Amino acid sequence: MHGNSLMPLWNMTAPSEGLLPFLAERIATNRYPLAIREPFGEWQKELRGIWRGGLPPSSAIRSEVLEDQGTLRRLRFHYPTGDCGEAVLMLPQWHAPHAAVLLMHDHGGVFDIGWRKMVSCEAGKAHAERHYDGRFLADDLVRQGYAVLICDALGWGSRFAGGYEEQQALAAQVMQAGWSLAGLVAADDLAAFDWLGRQPEIDPTRVGTLGFSFGGFRAWQLAALEQRVRACAALSWAGTKQDLLAAGATLLKGQSAFYTLHPHLAVLADFPNMAALAADRPLFMRTGSDDRHFQAKSAQHFFAVVEKAAGTIGMQPDLGIFLGAHSFPKDTQRLMANFFKRHLA
Repeated sequence: MHGNSLMPLWNMTAPSEGLLPFLAERIATNRYPLAIREPFGEWQKELRGIWRGGLPPSSAIRSEVLEDQGTLRRLRFHYPTGDCGEAVLMLPQWHAPHAAVLLMHDHGGVFDIGWRKMVSCEAGKAHAERHYDGRFLADDLVRQGYAVLICDALGWGSRFAGGYEEQQALAAQVMQAGWSLAGLVAADDLAAFDWLGRQPEIDPTRVGTLGFSFGGFRAWQLAALEQRVRACAALSWAGTKQDLLAAGATLLKGQSAFYTLHPHLAVLADFPNMAALAADRPLFMRTGSDDRHFQAKSAQHFFAVVEKAAGTIGMQPDLGIFLGAHSFPKDTQRLMANFFKRHLA
């Protein structure tokens, strides 16, 4: 008997390198029954209802002030799920009520800080240099006249849960509670948006969302789920499921992917269908021409679906590809600022 006689006669593809053939066929032939259709309002209501129906609770947050510097308040949020974590609310110096931005921090492989990635501080300096051309988005937004809320997502900063290697275990634990990691983050962001709009300093009719990378996903996800979001700017998270499941792609590897996967929507709607729920309001979306996570061709497929949905109701989203990699450069930040000035200020 040869030493390899017990080896299987078929060739297996490692899940982290490519889809197993039978799964690839199933995904490729799926027609997504809740893809965009007209009339827009009826489709929007149906998909949003199913999406929100599969999320953890997102009712009122209980908050406490940990530190109050007048224009900066460090808070502890007690979420409806039972978890808690830090958030920071920054306010302009002039009179309220203020337009506001719920600013979503990114992933970036850096877990020891969450909201501190976005606020001027020594802890976030290297991260800002790497991804934001050295800018701290929260400070810039406050200077432009917006109130800003940033919350530590589960797994980051005050909610650290073991870092990169523990993401998959965290996702498995959340599933045993009957939820998903993506759903839990979405529910927390919904609750945070509601909390922000109820603050006396905030004009609840002028609240937008903004984020880069994982923060970009969270930004358009929240706008899709919450009709009260006035305007959304989402950077560097745009792609179709078919493209994002190509050999070697991030979604095949587990770990960080679980933060973006909603099991109850998997065969119902593709990512651009989900984002298009927000196409009835101002949208600003960009990704880099050399983004290694979201290739420009895939982003263009995503943008085409969103643009088509917006066109059915007479809207024209601001979508495009900038020259660069997976980053949020200063030139694109200026375009984003002009977008919010038109739609929030």
